[in-house]
Amino acid sequence: MTSITLQNIDKVYSEGNQVIHDVNMDIKSGEFIVIVGPSGCGKSTLLRMIAGLEHISAGDLVINGHRMNTVQPQDRDLAFVFQNYALYPHLTVRDNIAFSLELRGIDKATRHSKADEVAKTLRLSEHLDKKPGQLSGGQRQRVAMGRAIARDAGIYLMDEPLSNLDAELRNSMRAQIKQLHRKLRNTTVYVTHDQIEALTLADKIAVMKDGVLQQFASLKRFTMTLPTYLSHRLSVTHPPTFCRSLFCKTRAL
Repeated sequence: MTSITLQNIDKVYSEGNQVIHDVNMDIKSGEFIVIVGPSGCGKSTLLRMIAGLEHISAGDLVINGHRMNTVQPQDRDLAFVFQNYALYPHLTVRDNIAFSLELRGIDKATRHSKADEVAKTLRLSEHLDKKPGQLSGGQRQRVAMGRAIARDAGIYLMDEPLSNLDAELRNSMRAQIKQLHRKLRNTTVYVTHDQIEALTLADKIAVMKDGVLQQFASLKRFTMTLPTYLSHRLSVTHPPTFCRSLFCKTRAL
C-alpha cells in the first residue's frame, strides 16, 4: 500500500506564470481521491507533477515517506491512465496490456498470462487478439486501464479517463472503476471536471480553482457542504455544469 503527501507544492513556468499555489494534501494508502474543478484550474498539472511528468518548482512530493521530487517517473511505482487512451495501434489488446511488463523484461509467457488475467477482470477476454482500431471507445478505455492494472503499481493516476465517452458508457465505466478499486485497494488519484464522477467515485474530494486547493475533505463531509439542489441531481444521465458555488471561498476542513 502506498501513501502520498504533497507539501507546499508550487508550479511556476519559465515565463513566471504560476499555475499551482502552495498545495498541501495527505493521501492515505488505499484511498480513492478525486481532484475536481473547471478547465484550467491546474488539476491535470498537479497529477502530472505526482507522476514526474512535470517539474515541481517548490515544495515536496513524498511517497511512502520518501521525497520523490527528482525521482524518474518509471521509478515512482505508479501507473498513469491518460484521457486519450495512449494505446499502440499496431499491437493487439493482449500486447497493449502487457507492454509495461515487456519493458521490465518479464518473459512472454508470464506477461501474456497476466494480460489474460487482467482482461478477464475487465471483460476483454474475447478481444485479446484484436487491435485498438477494432474496439469501441469504452473497450479502448478498459484496455488502457488494463495496462495500468497489469503493472501492479502502488498508485494509479487517472487524467479524465472517461471524458471521451458518451453518457451511458461513462455511467458503466464509473461502476467498473469503483468495483476495481474495491477489489485492488490501490491508492488512486483521479482528475475530472465532472462533479457527478467525483461524488460517485471518491473517498475524498479535492476542489481546485485557479491553481489553489479550495477544499480537501471526506466524501461524507464534503457532500454536507454542497448546495441542496446538487444532491438531488446525482442520478441524472447528463451531469450539470460544475457548480460555481463550490469555489466561492475556502472552507475549513
